[in-house]
Amino acid sequence: MNSNKNTLLKVQSFVFFIYFILTTLVFVIAAKWGNTVSLQVFGGGDDGVFYWEQAQNLVAGKAWIMTSIYPLIIGNMIKITGINSVYLVRMFNYFGFVLLALFSMSLVNIQFQYGKNPRISQNTYNAKTLLLLAFLLYPSLLSLNLSIYRDIWIYLFYVLSTYLTIKIMFFKERRFIDIVMLVFSLGMLGAFRGYALFSYILGLAIYLFSRKMTSFIRIRSLILSAFFLFGIYYTFLIDFSIFNISLERALDYRASFIDIHPGGSQMWISLNGSNYILFLINYLHSYMGNLLGPLPWQISGIPTLLVFLIESIPMFLILRYLWKKKNQLTQVQKYILLQAFVWIAFIGITNDNLGAATRLRAIGWILFIIVFVVVYSNNMHTKKILGKC
Repeated sequence: MNSNKNTLLKVQSFVFFIYFILTTLVFVIAAKWGNTVSLQVFGGGDDGVFYWEQAQNLVAGKAWIMTSIYPLIIGNMIKITGINSVYLVRMFNYFGFVLLALFSMSLVNIQFQYGKNPRISQNTYNAKTLLLLAFLLYPSLLSLNLSIYRDIWIYLFYVLSTYLTIKIMFFKERRFIDIVMLVFSLGMLGAFRGYALFSYILGLAIYLFSRKMTSFIRIRSLILSAFFLFGIYYTFLIDFSIFNISLERALDYRASFIDIHPGGSQMWISLNGSNYILFLINYLHSYMGNLLGPLPWQISGIPTLLVFLIESIPMFLILRYLWKKKNQLTQVQKYILLQAFVWIAFIGITNDNLGAATRLRAIGWILFIIVFVVVYSNNMHTKKILGKC
């Protein structure tokens, strides 16, 4: 066990060091290219450039556009510290990655703790080590260093909210501090991306609703209920707004990137169908594209081929493995996976771009990986014991 713990500490230090070197190196290279905000590998601006411009306007006392709380945070950081440098923001985001890794490992711990799993001391270090290595080898997570994106904080608060919700729902000890932290985490999640908060609340509501049913009718009833309720919403309430956005506006937003501002990695899946059934068919295609894309028929060049090889195929294998081990999943693990699938369901509605999908779906993929490393470690431990018998 001490050997496994030492290995974990070494891997953790190595991963944090690599991320630190990477974000510093990108800053230096970008500065030499004449743009300290991002490398802009694919040309043009990006979200990070926009956030930096708004933060600069805030510092200068000019009018600024608040699409999220992110420019407000970095603008006030500059005011407080007096350091008007992109490197300050990069270190802020690096701190966000460290917190993401730590709370992700806490989410690994809590899976072992549920049901007082006797193998926790033997397997938890291996699972955490696998998790950190997965973070190091996850290209889209590494690519956040190319600019000063807000995404790392959205990932963090989604994982933190999941961890705190599990502590409150599945364990008898409900500390007041956990409830306060959960409220704070959910508030920050909504402040960084409004519909991420709605997605999380919906996932929680679905789980609580499903617990009231018997296991025999649970999945079938949920699917049928969702089919009919969403059909009513799509047909009669499509313009009804939730969190200041309606389904109609979301579909129009998606369509604008197909008809007006198409990118080089569009899936070209329109959800503005003439009827509900056609919408569902196209939506299923979009869901799979956002979950695992590019799908083989969506590969259009070297970039999409690389994403298919180094991201899509590994995640397909991870999901396949979890499906094969579905009977071993605990209620905690099922809740984590539910939150991941609900999030993918949301981006499947609004996003038609494969490039954007790699960043957006990371919330779901991180949760998939967190469950996978625990299930895989437990199974490897079992095989090892059986091999000695």
